[in-house]
Amino acid sequence: MKPENIPIRTDFDAHAHAMSLPIQDVVKELTDLLGATNVAVIGGVTETRAVQQWTTDREPQRAHVLRFALQIATMIAAVADRDLARAWFHGSNPHLDDAVPLMMLRNLPLTDIQGKLMAAARIFAARPPGGPASS
Repeated sequence: MKPENIPIRTDFDAHAHAMSLPIQDVVKELTDLLGATNVAVIGGVTETRAVQQWTTDREPQRAHVLRFALQIATMIAAVADRDLARAWFHGSNPHLDDAVPLMMLRNLPLTDIQGKLMAAARIFAARPPGGPASS
């Protein structure tokens, strides 16, 4: 299913979706939403070739991080669009002490940041349509 066809997701729906897909589909959908370069960063690799391999025959080492990133990306894309979802991952976020979600996912253990990232994503996803993009 293409990201633009994903229905609006609550955090529970986004979690169920990300956890139910085969990892190859997680990578494909995340790549459609965020781009291969961003998926490579989240996956902890330096080449997008690895991302392509994850969609076919190779298992990513950080599959749990990719699933979590898809969960957040679908929550955000459901209330915004793909470009705004990408911007959310790249932007300094005041709900994360001005940290950048993409760099947090790359550099820190998921167990240390998962709650903070989910809280920031929930705040963003709950904003009124057309409201300020403060997160």
